[in-house]
Amino acid sequence: MKKKISFIFFTVPAFLVVRAAQLWACAVCLGGSGDGVADGYNASVLFLMSTPYMVFGAIVGGLILSYRRTRRRREQAEDSDSTMNLAWKQEESGR
Repeated sequence: MKKKISFIFFTVPAFLVVRAAQLWACAVCLGGSGDGVADGYNASVLFLMSTPYMVFGAIVGGLILSYRRTRRRREQAEDSDSTMNLAWKQEESGR
C-alpha cells in the first residue's frame, strides 16, 4: 500500500510538470497556437459572428439597388414625351 501511495505522489506531480502548458489552456483550444483544430474553431466563430452582418448588408444593398433602378426608370419616363403615346390617330383605328 505504501508503494502505491508513493507512486501516486511522485508520478502525478511529474505528469503535471510535463503537461503544464495543457493544464493552463482552455478546454476547447488547448492553448496551442498553430494547432489546426484551434485555428479551425476560431475561424468558425468569426464566420458565425460575421454571417448576420453579411445577410443584413445583402438585404440593404438589394433595397438600395432597387430604389436606384426605380428612380432611374421614373426619370426616363418623365423625360420621354408620354402624350405622344396616348394620342388617338384616326388612320390607325380603321374608322
